Amino acid sequence: MLEPRYHVIKDFQFESGEMIQDMKLEYATQGIKKVDGEGNITNAFIYLHGWSGDFSSVRNLESVIGPGKAIDTNQFYVISPTALGAPGSSSPSTSGLRTKFPQYTIKDMVRAHYQLLTGGLGIKHVRGIMGTSMGGFQVLNWALQYPDFMDFLILNGTSHRTTNRMYGVYHLMNQIIVADPGYEKGNYVHNPTDAMEKSAYLSYLWSLSPANYEECFQTRREFTDGVEDRKKDSLDWDANDIIWRNKALLGHDLGKRISKISIPALILAINQDQIVDFNYSVLPMHGAMDNSQLFHYDSIWGHYGCTKDIAKTEVAIKKFVKLI
Repeated sequence: MLEPRYHVIKDFQFESGEMIQDMKLEYATQGIKKVDGEGNITNAFIYLHGWSGDFSSVRNLESVIGPGKAIDTNQFYVISPTALGAPGSSSPSTSGLRTKFPQYTIKDMVRAHYQLLTGGLGIKHVRGIMGTSMGGFQVLNWALQYPDFMDFLILNGTSHRTTNRMYGVYHLMNQIIVADPGYEKGNYVHNPTDAMEKSAYLSYLWSLSPANYEECFQTRREFTDGVEDRKKDSLDWDANDIIWRNKALLGHDLGKRISKISIPALILAINQDQIVDFNYSVLPMHGAMDNSQLFHYDSIWGHYGCTKDIAKTEVAIKKFVKLI
């Protein structure tokens, strides 16, 4: 069972120059820890969750991360932190700072976890880092900011940039929230539920494959029931947390810098992913990263297939890890 733990970073400085005196970071561990003669952990593996997850999101990958799996917890000490800006770690809602919480970037998210690993857990090097969706944005920045810190990368349903369509969807989501009368410039007493539900609805409309919307819902009622189920997810969201997170996402564009990454990387991609488009997001990234391998597959789940169909990638991950 995953048990959350916490580490506090003193005087964490953001890329903007702003500072938080006590930055709380949540994380969990699983697997067998191996150390060298000096007590250094030698088999750490980091998993970074997607846009709406936390430390427990690693459970969604239990078909590839666990005892005897592709990422074998008998061999790897798996650390799954909650991202900066997500509840559990310091965020606008959990810190009490609300709109005064510094606007963070993907680089800030990476540097916070770097300080967690090095300062909090005493880790000097990790075997590998895997990230799903927005977690993959962080993995790529890890490779650029700390290229000697890891042996390999696994990029799951992610890209080096936000496409115009992705930018438009998440920018519109922020506009929906800010325009809601209940948002009150971020100083709301009660979370603006209507705006949260509309945001969830918006994200739902492109998270699945086109086929899923037509083949998995036999009637209009079944489809609208699916929408209502997705809206229920937003009950746990905080408006300021969403806005701050989306702004970090919207600033993600590594451009030509992606070609500087020489660390062995496995790219996992879904042919029907509408969020991370195969032709405009995945192929250009693969082409720019000389030391990358690409494994792509079909999933009626679209972007959600990154977790729901992750079992399809197990053999590819096993082969890749064995070569490192």
